[in-house]
Amino acid sequence: MPEDDPALSAEEELALARLALAEADLRHAAEHVAAALVRAPTLPEVHETLAQLAAASGGDLDLFPLGHHAFVGAVVARAHLLAAAGRPAEGLDLLAAATGYAPAVEWAAVPWVTAPDLPERLDPERTARILMQVCATAPDPVPRRLRDPLRPYLTLARNAVAVHPAHPLLLGAASALARRLGEVALAVTWASRGVRAQPTKLGEVWLGYAYRSAGRTRDALAALQRAVALDPDDLAVYADIAGTLADHGRLDEALDWIDRALAKDPTFDCAVHTAHRLRFQRDGDVAHLVALADFVRDHPDDTHEHGDLAECCRGRPWLGQVTPAGGPVLDALRQALAADAPVAVRLDGLEPPSAMRTAAVAAPGLAVEVAAVADPDPREPRRATTCQLWRYDGTVAAP
Repeated sequence: MPEDDPALSAEEELALARLALAEADLRHAAEHVAAALVRAPTLPEVHETLAQLAAASGGDLDLFPLGHHAFVGAVVARAHLLAAAGRPAEGLDLLAAATGYAPAVEWAAVPWVTAPDLPERLDPERTARILMQVCATAPDPVPRRLRDPLRPYLTLARNAVAVHPAHPLLLGAASALARRLGEVALAVTWASRGVRAQPTKLGEVWLGYAYRSAGRTRDALAALQRAVALDPDDLAVYADIAGTLADHGRLDEALDWIDRALAKDPTFDCAVHTAHRLRFQRDGDVAHLVALADFVRDHPDDTHEHGDLAECCRGRPWLGQVTPAGGPVLDALRQALAADAPVAVRLDGLEPPSAMRTAAVAAPGLAVEVAAVADPDPREPRRATTCQLWRYDGTVAAP
């Protein structure tokens, strides 16, 4: 289609796909089926037409090629063909990739993904990796409005745990997904079972996160500290412990943990970000944020995205937002502009020259009277300078 053509509906795409099938033009039929999947990924008619195409082509996967810039509809169509060909793990890998690309779309809400017998045909470790792939691109927690497209993966997790009830990696990954989708009690249950089956650092981390989401801070800290004991060199867990302590007002303990991490590696990104955030939280010194901004600039290849700097700056004038100017002369300016009529204002003293100049330029009819000039005279430089930004004619400022 030409780029300026409006997008066709799923029904229109299917009509074109059927016409192409009737003419044995499988390539064009595949293009229209892929486009229909994007419009309506769960529509039964789309899947029926895909099945017809598969029958006509002998299940030719090359009709839906993968490349550096693959079309998401082709990726999803290929996933369904792989599942139909008895290769559901590869299909799930592609569906998870599509979910990461467009998480608000119900790519996985199809019967083969939620079938109770699917996990019997999957290696449990592969299932765990697929769930981890979904978690890697999902917020923690997922906003309510975005949870429904991910629920088929949670159904897959339930079915997999039923088939493999003691697989530690599967239980931990299932817990991570359940936690993101608000199923906190289930997350605790699964993570606890995973740790009982085999205590590992990753299992304890998953359990700690589940406890933390459930509001069980003491249990969360205990699990995370067990994770450190199992792997003292994973400094990301030190940062998690510090963040959890700080969230509950235990800032000194938090800083002690982060100092322990920095002593091992003063350049580890999670520790550096957390350290600057906590130190700013402690004393409010913006120098910590400047140092963090410098670190972010100098280390663009962090292990993952951090929000510490944005969190510290959020809502703070000149750090997270530009605060609207204030003062009597600008209040009068706003009144003059709103009233579209002459307004007069009497000032007790000089306002900043930028405010005075803005008022003079934006509302020439605004009459400003300055009652007195303070001592020392704010119109004069405080010290000798070769670059004076403002000059005055009486109380009128000019750049």
